[in-house]
Amino acid sequence: MDRVIGPYREWRASLRSGLQSLAMAGATAGQGPEDAARAALAEAVRYVEETLLPASRAEEFTLFPAVDGVLGLTGSCAVLERQHEAMRQMAGDLRQVAAAAEQDGDTRAYARYLQPLLFGLYGLARAHLEAEDAVFLPLLDEHLSESQVDVLVENSERIASAKAAG
Repeated sequence: MDRVIGPYREWRASLRSGLQSLAMAGATAGQGPEDAARAALAEAVRYVEETLLPASRAEEFTLFPAVDGVLGLTGSCAVLERQHEAMRQMAGDLRQVAAAAEQDGDTRAYARYLQPLLFGLYGLARAHLEAEDAVFLPLLDEHLSESQVDVLVENSERIASAKAAG
């Protein structure tokens, strides 16, 4: 049971729920009605652009420094920062392939590119979030005060909103 980290865990809830859009788009790419595949792909790209990537950027300025502070280290989250970079690169590839599929009006023709990107991004993001939830959130729950968590949430919201907007 969380002592103080609950509000931050709640802020992250949309990250988890949106993951399913990646899996759904991967499953429908190249299969089923074209309209359904295009809608699923658009939803997945929207999740990546408006939720996943902005939250990842926010973590780099909020969560990761908080973990460094608790541990008394710098760079303790470097591996996870590298995972963020991989997600950004995969998202860029996904944007390009999705744009080509949209322009041609045929996701089936691009399924062999879309499926690895969508399922790969799903797997990477899911493992990344689970690692943070299992290791960092309990650590911060043990060491941060309620007001520090409030600042973590406020700053995360502010940074993610700014990133999503532009």
